[in-house]
Amino acid sequence: MRTAVIGAGAAGLTCVRQARAAGLDVICFEKAAELGGIWNPAGGGAYAGVRMQSSRMSMPFSDHPPTFAADFPTQAEVQDYLRSYAERYGLLDAVEFGSEVVRVARADGGWAVTARTADGRERTERVDAVMVANGELWQPRLPARLPEPGAPVKVLASPQYRGAAEYAGQRVLVVGGGVSGADIAADLAGTAARVDWSVRRRQLFLPRSIGGLYNDALFSYAGRVAVEELPYAEYLAWMGELDPDYLAMYRATGLLPESGFHGAVHVNERIVPKVFAGEVHPVAAFGGFAADGSVEFADGSGGTYDAVVLCLGYEMPDYSFIEPLPGELLRREDLYEHHFWRHDPTLAVVNTPVDTEAFGTACPYFEAVAGWVLAVHTGKAALPDERERAEWCARHLGALEDRRYLDCWLETVRLGLLSGTLPDPAVDFGAYWTLVASQVDPANLSPANQSPESLTSANLDSADLEPADLDPGRARPVPAALDHRLDLAGVRHRILAALPLDVRERLLAAGEVDVADLAGAAAVPAGRELAPWLPYRQREDDWVRAAA
Repeated sequence: MRTAVIGAGAAGLTCVRQARAAGLDVICFEKAAELGGIWNPAGGGAYAGVRMQSSRMSMPFSDHPPTFAADFPTQAEVQDYLRSYAERYGLLDAVEFGSEVVRVARADGGWAVTARTADGRERTERVDAVMVANGELWQPRLPARLPEPGAPVKVLASPQYRGAAEYAGQRVLVVGGGVSGADIAADLAGTAARVDWSVRRRQLFLPRSIGGLYNDALFSYAGRVAVEELPYAEYLAWMGELDPDYLAMYRATGLLPESGFHGAVHVNERIVPKVFAGEVHPVAAFGGFAADGSVEFADGSGGTYDAVVLCLGYEMPDYSFIEPLPGELLRREDLYEHHFWRHDPTLAVVNTPVDTEAFGTACPYFEAVAGWVLAVHTGKAALPDERERAEWCARHLGALEDRRYLDCWLETVRLGLLSGTLPDPAVDFGAYWTLVASQVDPANLSPANQSPESLTSANLDSADLEPADLDPGRARPVPAALDHRLDLAGVRHRILAALPLDVRERLLAAGEVDVADLAGAAAVPAGRELAPWLPYRQREDDWVRAAA
């Protein structure tokens, strides 16, 4: 099978790596001169100063440990890491840099992929499958009306932000209450004369490290589901125990959501102290621009600024170069599970779903998506038939503007089960439970690739492990910091309760579970079973609906 991969960022590189490991012939097209996607500093896909929100513990690929010392790497460090991954596995000879794919179309039972170089030359490759990994964070969303030309205000989107120095002594408005808005507002503090931060609704921001622990090391995969049972106020109390000064500052700013969704955590350790210190001033939601460049806020107030930085998210990815049917462009509404073209799954998209606000979007997530796609392409995993795929798309893709929370750590479990790369709980419950009851550890997602070097110092310290403790081919237990405060036994029994009784009995006979497990599973009330892929809350009102 000959496969074309579009894009050489994190997603594209793992597509190439896994496709080659499966024995496929691969060609990868990258329009930039260097790899990295948004992590390529020269690519213009991210603002200056951006850092990975996932720690060095959870960010890497399963088979390539961190090459950087930082707890949370910079853009350049992530690009260096991706380059070392490509060099280690000999991926670069498959990548054609400076080649932008301008058309993908059906041809002779396969696909014709046309790429154009910077000097305008085009060539077309015939392939059996296409994996689109061009990323989704490229076209910033802008308001419907911008200031008239010549208005005395500089308006820029977040990727155009190149640092605070050029705004010294200026009045700057940052629009957007997400991570990029918080990052840029905090960065401007102390340099700009005044920094206003327009926030539509209060978000829960927690530092990258809290109480000396990585934010993403607090809970295991199963713990991330169990913590949803915890009342929000109690969750905040736990965070207050870990970092009382931070929570006290947060409450004093008036920005702390006193009710909400504690699964959806925004990662930023600078914005709350900057607001508390009076260096960043929260203002009402952005309403729009007047023709003269002044800003109108949703509460009826207004203001004039020297610069306005728009952090309003991104438009839907541009798939206008894909024409899977004559005269018809690829419709996002036709992507089964957001990844497979429902009419022919040999066309697949390895990007984050467009209707989500994703957390934990790092190398393991893209590795899992690519692994599932390739398992389908090589016949190791099957999809439902086309009718069922069409029904799924009709149910789930009718309102892509209705955004939901995507826990990419938990998605790696779901995708790994779909592709068959993770232990089947109906057969090897012990290995499955070791994985999901451990902290987020990419090496455990592909235990056959474990090596002593894959243990980070964070993992060793938190679990009191040594490299000699490794059992090759098996996931290793790495307890998460706060799991002992959760009812993980209850989660275990709810998962067992979702398995048929005869499967549970076979697991008992095989020594995978014990008698107490079977009794615990039998006691789970109807409707409280938990599927092994660990379903989780994806919208704030999911909790309300579940309670009803």
